[in-house]
Amino acid sequence: MLGLLLMAGTVGWVAAATTGPVCVVTIHEDISQNTLYLLRRAMREADTAGAVALVLNLETNGGRVDATEEIIRLLEKSPRKTYTLVNGKAYSAGAFIAAATDAIYMTPGSVIGAATPVMMIPGQGVQELPKSYEEKISSAMRALIRSTAQAKGHNPDVFEAMVDKDRGLTIGETVIAEKGKLLTLTNVEAAKEYGEPPKALLSAGTVGSVEELLKVLGLSEAARLVIEPYGLELVGRWLTAISPLLMLIGFVAIYIEMKTPGIGIPALVALICFGLYFVGYFIAGLAGWEEVVVFAIGVILLAVEVFVLPGFGVTGVLGLALILAALVMAMVQRMPGGPVWPTWPQLQLPLLKVLGGFLGSGVVMAILARYLPETRLFRKLELGATTSAAAGYTSSRGEAAGLVGATGVAETLLRPAGKGRFGEKLVDVVTEGDLIEPGMPIKITEVSGSRVVVTRRK
Repeated sequence: MLGLLLMAGTVGWVAAATTGPVCVVTIHEDISQNTLYLLRRAMREADTAGAVALVLNLETNGGRVDATEEIIRLLEKSPRKTYTLVNGKAYSAGAFIAAATDAIYMTPGSVIGAATPVMMIPGQGVQELPKSYEEKISSAMRALIRSTAQAKGHNPDVFEAMVDKDRGLTIGETVIAEKGKLLTLTNVEAAKEYGEPPKALLSAGTVGSVEELLKVLGLSEAARLVIEPYGLELVGRWLTAISPLLMLIGFVAIYIEMKTPGIGIPALVALICFGLYFVGYFIAGLAGWEEVVVFAIGVILLAVEVFVLPGFGVTGVLGLALILAALVMAMVQRMPGGPVWPTWPQLQLPLLKVLGGFLGSGVVMAILARYLPETRLFRKLELGATTSAAAGYTSSRGEAAGLVGATGVAETLLRPAGKGRFGEKLVDVVTEGDLIEPGMPIKITEVSGSRVVVTRRK
């Protein structure tokens, strides 16, 4: 009866599993931040597609410790079953990553192991670490790999023997790895059984391909979601690295656009900067369309405040808050199966970057507010939006020379450039940085060539 119940449970699990796709991630490269970005993207797409399992098609010589630690954390938190297929070799960081999956399979002739930390120097290749530093790194990696292997049901002694050459590995009376040598296993050695009851040393079995592995897992009928590097991970790394600069330029461009009439070059620059910002974090597997939508809503609310409801009230504050929230959330790493709302440790670095970019842009804005109205470029921008004489507007050049001290009203929103009406004359004017709403009384305080400066009349 117990056997029938177990069989029924297994069939039920397979039937449930085949209701969703299997996510297959191809990692045939040295482990780096690019690999981390690839796996984040895979996790996000697996969540969206409702994948029931994730398979790593792994072939690597190893790679960076920091990226490996992040990848291990992602795999440990996966809400779905994870499998590794060692397709040729999984040295060093590759062995660590395999340990973070629920089961390890290997192709014929494949090997896994030799996980001692080394140092890569550009132009010089692999170099030995200083003894003291090697001890420190090895100790940290042993602790990490031991806890990871235990959590996933693997023999932690096997992985420790891959890291520490002085440890060796003995099971019962059988010496598998002598002290003084790092453990490296072939597919046959990894699948060999030891102990009572017999248990495979590391590998759950040898299969010839991903297709054969899925058949063994009972998932051959499931749809397949294949995730491969598409060459943009490196671009994503650069874009995320310069994200504070992109924010700064974007905010400053918005400021310039608000201070000059019409939608022109500053608006385009802002669009490009914030577009690249979200593209970078999308490639990194952090941002999604949700953050883009929130950002767009924030921009719309801010535009309503500036162009429709001047005065910077509730609409403007809410718009700015949504913009900043979207920028922060785009770079927050949320673990699979974790809480919906990010924790404070997850928010700290993103908040620091966003606030740094925002405050930096505020400093640049203050400088521009002081000196931009004096520049020739600004004068060209403010004159570029002049309406034609046929529409009833008159250029300020020459005719405004005798209007210093004249009073009138703002015909359009002055932000700071716009139109002022002085009797029957419509004149191109600019404030000293203040925003003056239509219909407010103004006074001409200075005329310099075509530049007519006004202030709010009290």
